[in-house]
Amino acid sequence: MAKRKDIEEIIADFHERGIPSLTRRESMKQVPGKKMPSLIGVRRAGKTYSAYQIMGDLIAAGADIQDMLYVNFEDDRLFPTKNEDLATVLEVYYSMYPQKKRSKVYAFFDEVQNVSGWERFIRRVQDTENIKVHITGSSAKILSIELATSLRGRTIAQEVFPFSFTEYLDFKEINRGTRSSSQKAILQNAFEEYSFKGGFPEILDCEENVRIDILQEYKDLIIYKDLIERHKIKNHSLVKYLVHFFLANVSNLISVNKIYKDLRSQGRKISKDTIFNYLSYFEDAYCFFSVPVFSDSDRVKQVNPRKIYSVDHGLVTACVISQTSNRGKLLENLVYIHLRRKFPKGSIFYYKTQKDREIDFVVYDRSGGISLIQVCDDLEDRKTHEREKKALLEGMSELNLDSAVIVTRFQNDTWHESGKTIHVVPAWRWLITMTEKDPYVF
Repeated sequence: MAKRKDIEEIIADFHERGIPSLTRRESMKQVPGKKMPSLIGVRRAGKTYSAYQIMGDLIAAGADIQDMLYVNFEDDRLFPTKNEDLATVLEVYYSMYPQKKRSKVYAFFDEVQNVSGWERFIRRVQDTENIKVHITGSSAKILSIELATSLRGRTIAQEVFPFSFTEYLDFKEINRGTRSSSQKAILQNAFEEYSFKGGFPEILDCEENVRIDILQEYKDLIIYKDLIERHKIKNHSLVKYLVHFFLANVSNLISVNKIYKDLRSQGRKISKDTIFNYLSYFEDAYCFFSVPVFSDSDRVKQVNPRKIYSVDHGLVTACVISQTSNRGKLLENLVYIHLRRKFPKGSIFYYKTQKDREIDFVVYDRSGGISLIQVCDDLEDRKTHEREKKALLEGMSELNLDSAVIVTRFQNDTWHESGKTIHVVPAWRWLITMTEKDPYVF
């Protein structure tokens, strides 16, 4: 454990440095009462800066910077830290600011999962001290069984994803207004850049070769820190193979049975259960998400292939050369992650009509309503136009819906047929205006 003077230095450094300038994250909300906010998400998505945003809001509401205790447990000066050492951090803070014993303190423990047994300390502090605790970390650890059992009912999880398109526009200081043709052109150009680069904050001002290097490093960090180390996986080559396979197949249907057969044909000794386990690890780490078919039957969901999506389309363009030209798949991945920012994982499905036509997304909103969303890069080809229209008309008829959406790259139109309405919306406009209340608002 670090010496007390090192801990004092870490605390004092933060208070002297203050809150850095940042792009506001749209999903961050103050959590009331004694509930503990847990900021979870993939590495480098901006969890620490989301914590800074919460601190800044507290200061704007009247708190003082010295009311904040911020410690990052990936700081080398704190290695190694044990559960019993966490009390020392609190003791040092109160020795520096003894008057804070009589007032509200806001503690932010960044990557606290690096400390074995941390959840017991957090529970004690929450129950006995006048401290509101905030924690951040990768979901594979923050949402662990230990957390669920030790802190049940005490936490409210807030997911942190890479920048959305609107957050990207804020970062670039681009006006979201669409009144003039010149402004629309600016937004379209910004979307083209965002749809290729992705939304990880660190890469938004990088040269292309640097962006690729950084995102490939992110991929390796996820593999080793959140998959291999976390789950003590010995078969490193299989994890790397599956990560690359899923990146190369974003927006496609995947079958564990087919993956199993392919791996066996390569001479790999593997079980289906292992593949299922690895897939769950990838989802826990917010690396990939799998989407089941829409059905009331759990068995139907289990036996049908799932669609796979990456947490950020930029990871795909940086790590899989063949995918950089597959704009339709990248656009679908982008749309899924935007939906995932607005809706819980269990609210999003893909749909198969009775005539076996596929619709990319069925979404349940909080009021129980259903929305159908199709994604198509370009509708200019007549066959493509008819295929997408027929699928949606069938889906709307089967689900008793009056309207649906097709998200495209540039096209903007409205189709009326058989008493149904299909809104064709350019992705940049849909990403700016789509709301959680109604995916059709644009």
